[in-house]
Amino acid sequence: MADWSDLPRELIVYIAKSMGSLEEFIVFGAVCRSWRSAATKENYFACELPSTRQVPLLMLPKKKSATTCKFHSLTKGKLCELDLSEIEGKMCLSSLGWLLTVSKDLKFSLIHPLNHARIELPDGHPNLPPAFFEAIRKFVLSSSPSWTSNYIVMVHGFSSLAFCRPGENWIKVNLSTPILVDLTYYKGQFYVVDLDGCVSVCEIEDGANQAKLRVVAPNFPKEPFGPMMKSRKLIYLVESAGALLLVLCLSNPKICDSTTGCKVFKVPFSTNGNSWADMEVKNLGNRSLFLCTNSSSISVEASENSRWKANCIYFMNNKHVYLRVDMDMGIFSMDDGQIERPFDKSYNVCYKGRHFETSHLWIEPSF
Repeated sequence: MADWSDLPRELIVYIAKSMGSLEEFIVFGAVCRSWRSAATKENYFACELPSTRQVPLLMLPKKKSATTCKFHSLTKGKLCELDLSEIEGKMCLSSLGWLLTVSKDLKFSLIHPLNHARIELPDGHPNLPPAFFEAIRKFVLSSSPSWTSNYIVMVHGFSSLAFCRPGENWIKVNLSTPILVDLTYYKGQFYVVDLDGCVSVCEIEDGANQAKLRVVAPNFPKEPFGPMMKSRKLIYLVESAGALLLVLCLSNPKICDSTTGCKVFKVPFSTNGNSWADMEVKNLGNRSLFLCTNSSSISVEASENSRWKANCIYFMNNKHVYLRVDMDMGIFSMDDGQIERPFDKSYNVCYKGRHFETSHLWIEPSF
């Protein structure tokens, strides 16, 4: 068997510069250590880096004791396998191509799954109980640590919200809102939404170790959304084409436990005088949304050669992953309201266990 790591350095760099996409370039860097050393920003397309969000890779759950993880490429329709031994036994969440790992003893790290860069974060703060961090269900970065050291890490659980800056302790945000269900970063600020559809901005004071929530969009009204809000739902926030969208993934537990439809709205900021009823979005144009309970949601613009579908919502709802065997995953078409479930059935399997089991994630290709 050939030892790919022994190829001449000049040849490895030449191959790196010949990759046709950022995704291919990153997978190239996962082959071995010497190839990874050539997979640098300087060798990618002569420094012509993509300026738009990239189609995410689907990271499948890691089997217990395995040292590798499988990633499905939507653009290639293929699986690749990457070494990720450093996440063994840890809960993982994703944002901007990075993983937040949380160990059972509440040690926090940022790990780049494709180039293995690692950043240690503060441990759980003594003023915050362990249950606060054990309930984390999403994390969001304000900026990628790959490009700047001036970033904020924000995490949320059902009734908790906290943030930290590099080298600083975690800071808890006091909540006056009911159960939080999602978190995103939009136009320089963090936004959260609660179970009633109320959207708030998290105002972090410059140079101060405190923050507060301010409501920017009211609860969903009982009419005309009453029946919709009574159904089982997951709520997501995502930026798309400059707008902040709220997405409802709906299901009817009397029929099945899987998503049966989606509704999309632009957030009606209180300053513009619009209501939720005025802001429903019927078409995403040439964009699609990628939603996941444990990943930052993103919007990606399709090109003429895209193999994935535009005007669709790719969802992975693993809210109850520890209670069920199969993942609720599929593609909702905004054109006809139909749901396609194209993924191999083996992709749906969730490994039952306690909270510190990593489930499916969207991973953005990045450096």
